[in-house]
Amino acid sequence: MRTGVLGLTVLGLGMGLADAATAYTTTATNLRRTASLQGRVLDTVPGNTLLTVACSGQWCRTSYGGQGGYVSRSLLKSFTRSAPVSGVFYASCGALRAQGKAPIRLGQPGYRVGLDSGRNGVACDAGDR
Repeated sequence: MRTGVLGLTVLGLGMGLADAATAYTTTATNLRRTASLQGRVLDTVPGNTLLTVACSGQWCRTSYGGQGGYVSRSLLKSFTRSAPVSGVFYASCGALRAQGKAPIRLGQPGYRVGLDSGRNGVACDAGDR
């Protein structure tokens, strides 16, 4: 197994297999490190916040405030379908570089805003950690 790469099989909020979705938080909700009520709380996502989510079971993977984590599916309201999930997740720019894949552009497998600190549509370029 490659370090830093996570294969995802996801279900959108009422969507088909391998879809991402956008959803609003219905109330303030905890962003947790793991998909469990016992998972460490990383941050609190305010109510009515639009997120891109990839859901499986009762939990949805998302990012907020530059951190990736999980929110309870029951605290989300579906907004719209989004792009298909690539099935590739890089935990950090270091992991992306270790795989020889950096930099990656918006729309390419594995791109996410958490890796694009410059918000220029290019993740893990010279300016990103």
